Amino acid sequence: MIFVALAALLWGLGGALAGRFMEGIPPGVLIPLRFLLSFLLLLPLLLRHPPRPEERRRLLAVGFSLSGAQAFYYLAIHAAGVATGIFLQYLAPALLTLHALLRRERLPARALFGVALALLGAYILVAGGVGLAGSPLGVAFGLLAALSFALYAATSQGLKTPPLVSLGVATGVGSLLALPVLLLNLPHLLALDLEAWGAVAYLVLFGTLLPFTLFLQGVRLVPAREATLLAMLEPVAGALFAWPLAGEPLRAEALWGGALILLGVVLNWR
Repeated sequence: MIFVALAALLWGLGGALAGRFMEGIPPGVLIPLRFLLSFLLLLPLLLRHPPRPEERRRLLAVGFSLSGAQAFYYLAIHAAGVATGIFLQYLAPALLTLHALLRRERLPARALFGVALALLGAYILVAGGVGLAGSPLGVAFGLLAALSFALYAATSQGLKTPPLVSLGVATGVGSLLALPVLLLNLPHLLALDLEAWGAVAYLVLFGTLLPFTLFLQGVRLVPAREATLLAMLEPVAGALFAWPLAGEPLRAEALWGGALILLGVVLNWR
């Protein structure tokens, strides 16, 4: 579980820095660049170590689900705000828990209670005392992000292809899907300044390549439902990192919400 926890910490660090460095980059530029640059960095490894033939079709599914998770997440944030986007994306553990119950898997009561506590904690942490906001379209994007993230974790479960190779295929799929969007936003791309390119480079290296590789490694070792639940440490880490890095005060709601998330994760620990 340490791999997923480290991935969540890196995602949280990226979130803490996002408001400071990435506000001026439109989603139509940021999302495609994230996929394209990640793919180009992984392409030499992908050519040298092609994916296992028996897993290629499954890796395409991983790529489509990862593309949806990232694209819908940023669209949700753009349309409904950061708090709503984060909370809705982290409905993924609840979706996987519901799927397990529909398949008649026997889950202990403490695990179900833990998922409920973690969701309550996520709501308290990201919504604070003001609640969630956003348009119906933003909520729809957030729900699609949750579904895509759940599918990404489920399709990645048990892969034998090395994590970096798997991520190379996934970002390649994302690049192909997002390339038309990048071309439509070419004027915005050409207008990026040096600081914006630095933010993109950070997001590619420390917000994509490293954390998603860690997550892919982690989901080999723990069930997808538990991995997505553990990934809910991201908003906790984001709140903690935002205190020293972005000058945001550490609210009481963040402490209470973070404690509930941690308790929910512990209750689901095998």
